Amino acid sequence: MDSHGNDMKPKTFWQRPEGVTGLLFMAGLILGGGYLLYLGLPILLVLAKNTLNLALMLMALGALVYVVLDPRMRNLIFYGYKSIMRWITGIFVQLDPIGILKSYVDELQNNLRKMNKQISQLRGQMHKLGR
Repeated sequence: MDSHGNDMKPKTFWQRPEGVTGLLFMAGLILGGGYLLYLGLPILLVLAKNTLNLALMLMALGALVYVVLDPRMRNLIFYGYKSIMRWITGIFVQLDPIGILKSYVDELQNNLRKMNKQISQLRGQMHKLGR
């Protein structure tokens, strides 16, 4: 609990910036895959008329079902997916906490320089008014 009595739970993958990128990417994959399946369905039906092709397609479908149902394979694919989405998001957004703090410190130092410049200008104006 923090000082306000709130439970501090870490954000899930989907609540972080890379999760949003992952969600958009996943939606694009699903829509693109559905469209490709729609376009390729006549070809798949022609291939299924041959017994050997049908057997090969069923083996590929079995391998796909295995990958979907096996928890270790699912975790491996999900970790790889998360890493790729983190990398893609990192291109656009600063995700490194130390890098974020360094950028913040640089910005504060820049603001301090601007403020010192304004203070010196103000002192100059006060000196002119004093004369």
